[in-house]
Amino acid sequence: MHLFSYIFAFILISISIIGYGYIFNKYTLKIDKINIGYLGLIGIFFLTFLAYLFNIFIPLSDKFNFFLHLLGVIFFSIFFIKNFSPNKNHFKFFGLFLIICLFFIFTAKTHDDFEYYHFAYIHLLNFENTQIGIGQFNNGFRVPSSIFYFSSLFYLPYLKHDIIHLGSIFFTLFINVIFLIKIIDYKDNKNLRFLVYLSLIGLIISNIFFYRLGEHGTDRSAQILVILLFIEVLYIVNLNKENYKFILPKIIIIITLIASLKAFYLIYIFVLIPILIYQKEKLLFIKNIFILKSTYFSIAFFFIVLLTYFVNSGCFIYPLGLSCFNVLWAIPINEVNDWNNYYQLWSKAGATPNFKVSNPEEYIKYFNWLPNWINIYFFNKVSDYLLSILFISIIFFFYFFSKYKIKVKKVKYRLIYIFLVFLFIEWFFYHPALRYGGFHLIALITFIPISLYLQNYDFDKKIFFKKLLIIFSIILLISVGRNINRVIKETDIYNYNVFANPSYNRNFQNFKIYGQIKEVINCKSNCSNNPIKSKKIFGRNIFYR
Repeated sequence: MHLFSYIFAFILISISIIGYGYIFNKYTLKIDKINIGYLGLIGIFFLTFLAYLFNIFIPLSDKFNFFLHLLGVIFFSIFFIKNFSPNKNHFKFFGLFLIICLFFIFTAKTHDDFEYYHFAYIHLLNFENTQIGIGQFNNGFRVPSSIFYFSSLFYLPYLKHDIIHLGSIFFTLFINVIFLIKIIDYKDNKNLRFLVYLSLIGLIISNIFFYRLGEHGTDRSAQILVILLFIEVLYIVNLNKENYKFILPKIIIIITLIASLKAFYLIYIFVLIPILIYQKEKLLFIKNIFILKSTYFSIAFFFIVLLTYFVNSGCFIYPLGLSCFNVLWAIPINEVNDWNNYYQLWSKAGATPNFKVSNPEEYIKYFNWLPNWINIYFFNKVSDYLLSILFISIIFFFYFFSKYKIKVKKVKYRLIYIFLVFLFIEWFFYHPALRYGGFHLIALITFIPISLYLQNYDFDKKIFFKKLLIIFSIILLISVGRNINRVIKETDIYNYNVFANPSYNRNFQNFKIYGQIKEVINCKSNCSNNPIKSKKIFGRNIFYR
């Protein structure tokens, strides 16, 4: 694949996403005071919703995707450029992070689960419309992430599967733009300066800790979104007046994207409770939620995501046994429960690809798992992350500490912080792996108090801006440097040549599962040895045992 084609496709898709975000917001959501970063997130939301919707009826083929993005580029060229007039710096920020993200997208190695089921699921979406019971073929098919549907739209003529692994980089791109805009917008507001520090932490997490695109999978985009979510939540509860109608739709969109990326992140919908408690006119707040068009689109999005889970596995939230029904294609309930226990076992260091404890059911009970988890997982994965967070905390404290103490408005945060602590306890007790929600929870619990403390100290505006510029420059230099170093290593390990073929290693493509599905569909006789059967009802293939 040609390097120019690779970069050109990435840029055009970015533009297409903004085009759809602009059109969807202007004619449907109508969110005021919106920046180019949020238009990107709304574009991801809308395109993912369209992918779910259209795949019910048709495959998301290369021709369909080509015309879809062509339309997005037209929207951008005709409507967005002509009518949208944000701060000119916002375009510069978008251009800057577009360049930075180029260093992310050159990768030979995809996520470890890409070959297991990510590629196979996306490939199925590109060649078939919705089929029933495909969870029979692969456990990963029972927990499809919305990023698969979003990524399936990158299967294009000539490029084919070469860029379908780039889905998470678009989240990184637009969230980074939002973080930077918040830093610029809030830097001179002494009552909101704590949000500047939190936005800096968001940039550090997404660009330094999450610098490897191959490690994103279905988890890390959601974790970056959660950091953004809590920044918006802290902002909305500290507004001087009840002017939250332009923020609340963003929060609803963010929650929807988070929950669609990973089912257990559905718990973040409860963040609306502390927001409600802080409101003076609670009934009016609830009423306003249901006036918003974003609420109804999010409900529709949630519905189609849960319906996809059910169509694939017979469970609305797999592997939660209470959500499963005894339909023809359902995964047996004992198997659902076994997988539920296995996910806990894996996250509690009771199982690896080469190891499994002898008494798994007893192991995951109470805190029986804790000593082994500390030995195997805490040292050195969690401990290294904690040390990194401590190091950044010390740097932030001394770098932004000042002898000039000022009086600022009291920040409302306690209920939100308690909610975070509750989420941390839930994470630690049920799935204490950093990739399952630990990164952002540890970061937020650590840096919210530090940010609130540092807000009490002031600098001259020019000095503060220089400090922000230096920190921001260091973040970008470290991110770019680590990615360049990664590409050099992958060149040696995987014989990767970014100029000859910048896409990922073809060995990570898995066509086997689709072949098994077609084999079951086409099997007319002598199929008794295959436990998976199929029948066609109303033009749909139903796979069952």
